[in-house]
Amino acid sequence: MTDPNKQFLDALIQLFNKVVHTPAFPDSMKDSEVDVDGWVAWKPIPGSLQRSDYAALEQRFGVQYPGSFIDWHRSYYFMDADCTILRLPYSNPNEPLRELEERLDWYIGEKLVAQKIYPFGDDGNDAGPLVFDARTAVAGNEFPIRAYDHEFGGDLKGLTPILFSSFPKLLECMTYYLQEKMRLHDYEIIPEFFRIDPDGAGNTGVDYWMGFAGMPG
Repeated sequence: MTDPNKQFLDALIQLFNKVVHTPAFPDSMKDSEVDVDGWVAWKPIPGSLQRSDYAALEQRFGVQYPGSFIDWHRSYYFMDADCTILRLPYSNPNEPLRELEERLDWYIGEKLVAQKIYPFGDDGNDAGPLVFDARTAVAGNEFPIRAYDHEFGGDLKGLTPILFSSFPKLLECMTYYLQEKMRLHDYEIIPEFFRIDPDGAGNTGVDYWMGFAGMPG
């Protein structure tokens, strides 16, 4: 059976397997020597976090994460998850939950969380965070995903329409995007999101993704 978490990481490191070396970089993840520009290749290693680690974070900040998101984030340690069209939180074994904490522990994050909007990643336009919309309860906390424009300062008018119906659909779309990025243009890849996720990307997310793809006239 295919592991979607490993499939995503395999696709990611084919394109983006180098990061700037810092003192926090774990030797166990080094896949090359540091080059003259200070970059180093990384490799994923099996994760060791427990669900209880995420439960403690959820309790601390008053959030709920989808079970699929927790399973993805804890399955491996990985040093980057920037897919260019969106950025997901990576997990360094020396500070494994830091990326999640940073998206919650700021003034706009606090305002959003109070309204059941939970930041977890970043949109690809640098406008603001990707968020889980938890205003309606769903099984397994598999909330739909939107982006939020930080210029709105916590006002929910800054929310986009639903971009993905769930985290598994986001992951499936990103895996496809990364697998095809070397041979196709964005405007050729992104419309496939609509087939993969007809209830999210292919529904209320169409305008956002069509604009992002830079569809030719």
